[in-house]
Amino acid sequence: MSVLFTPLKIGTLELSNRMIRTASHEGLSDQRGRPSDEQFQFYKGFVEGGIGLVITGYAGIMQSGKSALFHMTMIDSDELIPFHRKLTDRIHQLGGKIILQIAHCGRQTWSSETGMPLLAPSAIPCGFYCEMPREMNEDDIYSVIENYGKAALRAKQAGYDGVQIHGAHGYLLSTFLSLHSNKRKDRWGGSFENRFRIIGETLKTVKKYVGKDYPVLIKLNTYENAIKGTTPEECLLAAKMVEDTNCCDAVELSCGTNEGGFVMARGGFPTEALLRYTRPYCKYNQAIKFVFKKMIIPFIKLKQPPFTEGYNLSAAAMIKQSISLPVITVGGMRSKMFMEDAINMKKTDFVSLARPLILEPDLPNKFKNRLSEAALCDNCNDCVAACDTRTIQCYKIN
Repeated sequence: MSVLFTPLKIGTLELSNRMIRTASHEGLSDQRGRPSDEQFQFYKGFVEGGIGLVITGYAGIMQSGKSALFHMTMIDSDELIPFHRKLTDRIHQLGGKIILQIAHCGRQTWSSETGMPLLAPSAIPCGFYCEMPREMNEDDIYSVIENYGKAALRAKQAGYDGVQIHGAHGYLLSTFLSLHSNKRKDRWGGSFENRFRIIGETLKTVKKYVGKDYPVLIKLNTYENAIKGTTPEECLLAAKMVEDTNCCDAVELSCGTNEGGFVMARGGFPTEALLRYTRPYCKYNQAIKFVFKKMIIPFIKLKQPPFTEGYNLSAAAMIKQSISLPVITVGGMRSKMFMEDAINMKKTDFVSLARPLILEPDLPNKFKNRLSEAALCDNCNDCVAACDTRTIQCYKIN
């Protein structure tokens, strides 16, 4: 049997195989952030297609961290628990496993969406969203930490099989870790230990709320395409510190931020699809739209590295050899043999995919039944760019 279809545990959660659907923003909730039937149907495809675990798109832990993207799922209120419970019950009836990713978007959003000033470790705007955030004070920081705990408890009460804390991709927690965005001189900045502090405290608070046996995962950046951005060596240090908290059950490794180019989703650069991103926000401001079209998007395109299969795997292998926690790796996983080799050579424990499963939700079953040796996804990235104003789908088949 292929190693891809051997079981392995994440904490107390036993998975039937090593293929995971990683998080991607879906835009399938209603305007309040309640999961919809369309969202269930989206996840249902992965479960019926043979995936070992579904990790949902990010769910907002509080209003100040709400995404600017279309219809973000929320988990910031107890009133949402029954709606999430309906989703998880239906997934479990199919025999699936599902984990809720929870996040605060920090400076990667707009105040027009949150209704309040953006929050960040330092008053430095994101190079893509271009809005000045407010530097967080101690009360802000502890409020975010506490709200992560409350959100995780709601996820548990709603029947999710675990939670994943989003500590990557330029969202709030990862901006504390990166010197590119964290210029603080207090106990939340400066040394790496200080910059990691909010992540460590968040993990401890989440475990306090959900209990030691409830699976808690974290997603980390191996690399940021930015001056003084996170490096693989820093990610290794962060992963060791995550393990030392004794409050985490697995680490997923990714890379990139919005302002750093399409680092996390390498391949084609969907310029026209990205321009749609400006329309809801720049409808009445031609100057802003001109800046997006003529300056920001070309600059981001120039920073995009080329696509290679498993582009986070070298960093993952280094980290896998240094921690005992299960390692999940995302980023350009496309062929069955490549994924098998990655696991057999102990570079990672699990492989996670997003774009290939949007086109082929049944890819795991195709691999298992020897109907396919590689994903059909050609990495055009239209699905990534289009999630700003539409629900996520592969536009090559719709």
